[in-house]
Amino acid sequence: MLFWENQKVIHTFYIQCTKPVCAAYGLTQMEFDILMFLHNNPQHDTASDIVKLRMLTKSHVSSALKSLENKRYITKSYQNGNRKTVHLAITEAAADILNDGKTAQMKFAQQLFRGFSNEEFEFCKALFSRMYTNARDNIHPEV
Repeated sequence: MLFWENQKVIHTFYIQCTKPVCAAYGLTQMEFDILMFLHNNPQHDTASDIVKLRMLTKSHVSSALKSLENKRYITKSYQNGNRKTVHLAITEAAADILNDGKTAQMKFAQQLFRGFSNEEFEFCKALFSRMYTNARDNIHPEV
């Protein structure tokens, strides 16, 4: 299916754009992606949120979070007496990573949408949002 093949090219281009940031800070792509996810989605601050919304495996997320905590890029805490849910927070030590990461993400988006009018860009956002919703609504949990 052409769409799926094209999606892989776009993902490969994203990895290419962000790889220098990962290399500069000694991060795996998973660690970088998690830091950027937490930065870009502060309302989703648990490992469960990351697993569910990014559709990643629990073990990979857990390993990456442990590494990020050891590198002092994130901290874990409990809120409102709830000892079951661990909330994640990015530390000041990750500030340079986040700045460079945002720059890499912006460069990726600028290149990806180069030559698009504002109307075309908004139309693409609407189409991809609808495709995401359709796919998400049709994913069946494993039995």
